[in-house]
Amino acid sequence: MLSSLEADRTYILALDAQIEQLEHCPAEKWLKRAEAQARLDAYKYPVLIIPNEIISEIFVQFLPTYPLCPALAGLDSPTLLTHICSQWREVALSTPQLWRAIPLSGYGAGAIHIAKAWLSRAGCCSLSVNIRMQVGRLDDPEYYDVGLLTALISRRAHFEHLTVAGTEMHLPLLDGPLPRLYHLELGRLRYLPATSSGSIGIKLDSEAAPLLRSVVLSDGATLGVEYVELPWEQLTTIALRHGSPDTFCSILQRTLNLIHCDLDFKQRYIRDGFDVLPEVCMPRLRSLILNGPGDRFIGSLVAPTLRSLTVSEQCFTVVGIDPVNLLSAFISKSACELDQLCIVYPNRRNGPFIEMENLHLAFSSIPNIFASPRMRS
Repeated sequence: MLSSLEADRTYILALDAQIEQLEHCPAEKWLKRAEAQARLDAYKYPVLIIPNEIISEIFVQFLPTYPLCPALAGLDSPTLLTHICSQWREVALSTPQLWRAIPLSGYGAGAIHIAKAWLSRAGCCSLSVNIRMQVGRLDDPEYYDVGLLTALISRRAHFEHLTVAGTEMHLPLLDGPLPRLYHLELGRLRYLPATSSGSIGIKLDSEAAPLLRSVVLSDGATLGVEYVELPWEQLTTIALRHGSPDTFCSILQRTLNLIHCDLDFKQRYIRDGFDVLPEVCMPRLRSLILNGPGDRFIGSLVAPTLRSLTVSEQCFTVVGIDPVNLLSAFISKSACELDQLCIVYPNRRNGPFIEMENLHLAFSSIPNIFASPRMRS
């Protein structure tokens, strides 16, 4: 079909050349030209007859899976879809799902304009908003555009996934009802207000965020409960980054309904001489990830329903700690029946320093025991 269309185009060009050279063109040539043009006009390219609903879904599949955010600009941005043809531009602009995941990482004044446009195009969709400020540019005025902050605050009720890694200038985003909020990530919150009266910098209760189930807290300065108060009892997933075992314990004692827990300990937050941690009972926990030197935390944890345990080999680097004894004591104390035990080690050619054969022998009742290189920094 396409070859015949190309032949018609070539034929029309040849006829046009002949007609231009003739003072009086025979009617026959005009008729042949009209017939060839009619064939061209009658052909519909398949891509142009796809229903708009299907094109819209194809566009949505082009983007990273929600709630991941696409790029604001460039080849990975949904804006690219508005530059192909007028029909596709109309479809893209009328598909609010394309604009519901908004990354804000400080790309200049142009990014502010784009973000405002995306907010408008997202309509009534739930939103995924990712604010990650570059630490070296905390004083950059583009981060504090009043118009953008006002636009975001006006759509606060639509936030479903929210990441805030900024300063107290962004705290109004959390100061009010968040009826759709499911996932919240806080990190690098500079100048978090903690007054002498003991006021809390961020406070969300179950009434303000009834659907909140997943939380990530990053950066040690953010993790003190005197700064952040959340509806801990309703959380089912939590990830705590860059903190100390005692700080983690103080939070986990409040999160009794956790199913998934991911902890990343940092040596600089572990105080010398602090050996005793309060017992933490997590009655519904199913999966636990321990990254960093968290050996003392394992000894304080009780998780009777735990099925999957992932442990960094850093937990066993303290002199005198035997991996088999430490894990055996934890499993015995918790009375849990693990289905999976994973030892995570830094990427190196010779693999983990732990003798995996010893783990297989000691924990023969665990169906799946393996080692994996660390994938996260």
